[in-house]
Amino acid sequence: MSSRASLGEIESPKASGDAIEADVIQAVDALGYVGDATATWHDAETTGLLEPSTTLPFYGIVVVEPETPIEIKACQVRTSNGSRSTRGRFYVKRRAHEQLLDAAGMYLLAVYVPWPGLPNVARAIVPATLVDELLRGRWYDVDADRSEQEVAQLAWSHVIDPETVDESRGGRRVE
Repeated sequence: MSSRASLGEIESPKASGDAIEADVIQAVDALGYVGDATATWHDAETTGLLEPSTTLPFYGIVVVEPETPIEIKACQVRTSNGSRSTRGRFYVKRRAHEQLLDAAGMYLLAVYVPWPGLPNVARAIVPATLVDELLRGRWYDVDADRSEQEVAQLAWSHVIDPETVDESRGGRRVE
């Protein structure tokens, strides 16, 4: 994985996402990295059968077959919303989402704390079809000079049970 941000020196949301992507791919044995030269709409592919675990629950499925495209999305456990904080949100690009849907792909969603090392406090595998249902009616246009035209945001709590994440202490570390 070339030019990945180190987990201790995060400067931007893009760098955080890249670092978490690299961390997740290294932590999950059945995932292999897919570079942007191969595909820009997903980050990994299963290299073998992927099964749920206590640190990687699955929602809506029981296993993930080999060679399934996986898009890794990350968001902070809490984020600023003006004068208060709110649960973080996953940012989804419509064109990439449509490609993942067409390929029967999955999302690997990671929630992290913006501390050194970016500790993951929750992870989950969710079929793109379920995320599609959750995104219905949430799409909006963005500035024309960006690579994507339509995006949507989804709070992590719409997918991952908040009862499993201790938000008061920044969550629990997922190993």
